[in-house]
Amino acid sequence: MNKRLLIRNIRGETIESEREEVNEWIGKSEDNRSYYINLLNLFASQELSREGLQYFTKEEIKEKLSQIYSNTNKKRVTKFYIITTVAASLLLMLSVLLNIYQFNNKEVATDLIAMSHPPKSKVINTFYTERGVKGKIVLEDSTVVWLNSDSRIVYPEHFSVKSREIMFEGEGFFHVKENSDWPMIVTTSKGMKIKVLGTKFHVKSYNNDDSEQATLFSGKIELEKEIMVRGGKSEQRTIEMIPNETVIFDKDFVRSGQEVISHNADTTKKIAWRRGELLFEETPMNEVIKMLERWHGAKIVVTDNSLMKHQYTGSFNSESLVQILELIKFTSPVDYIIENNIVYLKKRRI
Repeated sequence: MNKRLLIRNIRGETIESEREEVNEWIGKSEDNRSYYINLLNLFASQELSREGLQYFTKEEIKEKLSQIYSNTNKKRVTKFYIITTVAASLLLMLSVLLNIYQFNNKEVATDLIAMSHPPKSKVINTFYTERGVKGKIVLEDSTVVWLNSDSRIVYPEHFSVKSREIMFEGEGFFHVKENSDWPMIVTTSKGMKIKVLGTKFHVKSYNNDDSEQATLFSGKIELEKEIMVRGGKSEQRTIEMIPNETVIFDKDFVRSGQEVISHNADTTKKIAWRRGELLFEETPMNEVIKMLERWHGAKIVVTDNSLMKHQYTGSFNSESLVQILELIKFTSPVDYIIENNIVYLKKRRI
């Protein structure tokens, strides 16, 4: 959309066909609507510096604001995105009146604040990557989050002015936009809380895993986790992490009131999945199965529990599930059959 046409429309200089074109563009997306409203605000603020301001009494200002607000509410019967030059005029008048009122009275009543600054949307969004799928999302503050398969992030359409709070489940890599006055708080579904000011970190916290972990790539983060200690009492654990450090809360360590901290984490391996690499390093068979299910969107059933004592090491890029199973079969006492899209693992006969 031509910006000059939008400005001309705000000024009331467009013909009917041009106004229809602008209204149609506004209605195509929420981003278009927000852009147009921001342009309206900019235009109004510029006009304030050019126009001579007429002084009104406090009672006259309240009456005019009430009339404007009443009229705009009535117009909401039509489609919300149809913003005409009348709306632009109302916004300009509202801005002028509020500036006069603040200048004369040094403060603005609560009801006037609510009218001039309507509350932001409290819409909560959920972004989920299905099994076998990976994703990437950019949040309102320009923070970028990469999600591995079977992961979920829940976030508000607009963050609060105090903090940026989101919920997370699964595996992801965060590149958080730095703002020391606006911390991000990532809370996992397993109860781990990560406080961030601006950094890069990896988190893995699947509900069906026995552990959850965080690895710091750069910057600084603070972990909080409530754990059970001996005697059945809970204890709040707080850990300040440094780069190249991994903290793991395993169910066995949580019971003992301890966590595993690695000070020389191989960060490249933590995000091998971002490069399309499926990596096993002496990985227990139960973890291998869960990773294959997430990676390929498969269902795997173990028919012989003795297989669970084995570990597996290997690296895969574009191999299919069958190819991976064949390699596992070749290097371990594991065999498999596939029936009705379900993989059954069994002990291979020697």
